[in-house]
Amino acid sequence: MLQQTEPWQIILNIVFYIFIFVSIFYGNKLQFFIYSRQLEASLIKFKTMRDETKNLTKNKIIELRKKVTKGKDQSEVGTKELDPFLDEFFQFVMIEPVSLDPAGIIPKLDQLINVRESRWEDAVKMLVPGIVPREGRNLENLIEAAMAVDSVYRLVRHFFIQGKKSGSMILVMQIAMQLKIIEQMAEAYTKAAKAFYYGQPIGDALGPQVAATFVRSIKPEGVEAKEICKETIVQKVSFMNRNVYVIRAMGPGGTVGKPGEGIKMLVDQLEGKVDRILMIDAAMKLEGDKSGSIVEGVGAAIGGIGNEKFKIEEASTANKIPVDAYLCKENLVDAITCMKKSISMSVKTIVERIKIAIEKRTADGSNIILAGIGNTIGIGI
Repeated sequence: MLQQTEPWQIILNIVFYIFIFVSIFYGNKLQFFIYSRQLEASLIKFKTMRDETKNLTKNKIIELRKKVTKGKDQSEVGTKELDPFLDEFFQFVMIEPVSLDPAGIIPKLDQLINVRESRWEDAVKMLVPGIVPREGRNLENLIEAAMAVDSVYRLVRHFFIQGKKSGSMILVMQIAMQLKIIEQMAEAYTKAAKAFYYGQPIGDALGPQVAATFVRSIKPEGVEAKEICKETIVQKVSFMNRNVYVIRAMGPGGTVGKPGEGIKMLVDQLEGKVDRILMIDAAMKLEGDKSGSIVEGVGAAIGGIGNEKFKIEEASTANKIPVDAYLCKENLVDAITCMKKSISMSVKTIVERIKIAIEKRTADGSNIILAGIGNTIGIGI
């Protein structure tokens, strides 16, 4: 006897076969539609972040103009012209030199960086005539943060439009599968813009903070700072019968200075008679690592494109100077946003480790260079 099929079973079978049919013939189109919708939603978020950082930059420029010029706007770029000026300046690029023949590339990089810095300084002075150097550096940092968010927005928009035009799921998928990481990066730069707006110390200021704390722990009244090269200072203190030369960016404006150039010049001034170089910097932490944890190592602890690191390695190698590194683990958000408590709490620990290293690894009368690497926004001498 045949068993009668229930109506709901027939409906389920029909739905199943329809699903199989749609998956076979329209699966790619459905995936393309889903990825496109994700990109479109994220694009709206990125545009909101871009507008927020751009408005912060505009407000800071207007605020500084009122402060510096006392209400009399004498800038070359009027308030109404700020939007098109910033839109264009956000796309400012530095084209790296050819590296097919690596010999001599460092001087080329130095030249490019110096020209870039000069152009940025001119742009800031044009936006706010008579701006003080400290405020100028902070404004440059704010513009850089806004530029980073703008770059993310334009990149995602590029893949979205190109994917829609070509109908290529691969193009859309490439960016859609990385959206979470990209969103975290954009959010980090948006928070960084707020820190630069108010001139607050960021996580990357750890190195200069350690250097300043070390000097103050020995000389609470402070030590005279001399500018050894552009936006880079050196302070000499005596600790346990050793001469310690503390190098860091000038501050409290937002700048990283030229620590590599400063260390090289100092080694030359001391005729190579340097017994040890100690460097402090932030280091990228892995997921699962504790933010603010400290690790030690050897080698030049400094980021960037490599020109400053090259100078430190060249000077230390030529004079056989050992280089010790003290690193504080931070992720991107920690490094470019307001300094977290876990990071600021590591400052004293690093200072104590440095003092122990000086005592154990150097002899009386030694010359030691202590370099605090990082952005000095909000960090005084």
